Amino acid sequence: MNQDFRRPNPEKEMPMPAALSLALTGDGTAFERFTRLSEQERRDFVGGARGLTTGYEMRQYVRAFVRGEQIL
Repeated sequence: MNQDFRRPNPEKEMPMPAALSLALTGDGTAFERFTRLSEQERRDFVGGARGLTTGYEMRQYVRAFVRGEQIL
């Protein structure tokens, strides 16, 4: 029984909030742009959404991302 008991690196493995995932998948342009980001840019983008508390705020965050506005 060979199991790996290493702890995950929280900086590397940052799960995406469900509301952000929904907002991205609901906007094809946003999703496409997100997939072109580097790993670090994705972590920064996801981290920037962590303080948002409503679906409206999340959608606004994604819209700003699509428009290329400064969001971080």
